[in-house]
Amino acid sequence: MTLDTRIQPRKKYPDDHWIRSKNNEKALQSYLEQQSKAYSRMKNAFIIELLGDVHCMRFLDYGCGPGMFLGYAAKAGASLVVGTDIEETVLSTARYFTEKQGISDVCVFLVSNQFPAFSSEARFDAILLKDVIEHVEDDQSLLNAAAKAIAPDGIIVVSTQNALSLNYLIEGTYQRIIRGAKDWYGWDPTHLRFYTPHKLTKKLQLAGLKCIGWRSIYIIPHKIPVPLSSDKRYYRIELLTRIDSLLGCFFPWNRVGWNIIVKAIRR
Repeated sequence: MTLDTRIQPRKKYPDDHWIRSKNNEKALQSYLEQQSKAYSRMKNAFIIELLGDVHCMRFLDYGCGPGMFLGYAAKAGASLVVGTDIEETVLSTARYFTEKQGISDVCVFLVSNQFPAFSSEARFDAILLKDVIEHVEDDQSLLNAAAKAIAPDGIIVVSTQNALSLNYLIEGTYQRIIRGAKDWYGWDPTHLRFYTPHKLTKKLQLAGLKCIGWRSIYIIPHKIPVPLSSDKRYYRIELLTRIDSLLGCFFPWNRVGWNIIVKAIRR
């Protein structure tokens, strides 16, 4: 397989972020703690639902992080499991994770700052872009490349943050208008933009893809700011995530959460 040589600039994480850590165990623990929160659990459950049965499929996770969905695909019986990421430290943690899970023999890892160019014979049945496109300068080129890597009957699942959400209305108004932080793009300082379902649909259509399923989470914000005197940053009312599980698969609620997840096929 060959790689496109065009560089897609991205904002960098600080040196003390787990992504930069060379200690695989500590990096994995930090990531798994993050994923244990109700917000992440609900999002991951919806992603797995949209991916469906990947048994005997060729699976690619672009921006795979420490490999959680590589583990899911391998244990579900995928015939090929490929994880790519821009950070070698992240892939080192992913290798460590898959070794601990006993699935490293079916996983392939690629470090790259752009989407790899695969031959037509090496297309994938399922591709996951979990919280990736908002980090990439040329998001349309990324989606175009991913679409070309999908087999004729394959799917792509994309998740990203949503400007058409109650949390954006509340927190975005505070950050961008009241505080004047025009470069605020959500909870991650390396994000470059927000999307709406309409904007994301258009970009997928330009890539030759058709949206066939939507999910959304964090419909009602459950992280509540605390007084400055508190030693915590937020109170978490995680019972509110039940609203996501009840409504996050139905229109119009599956378009209005803070995070939107879409399943698409080649047109």
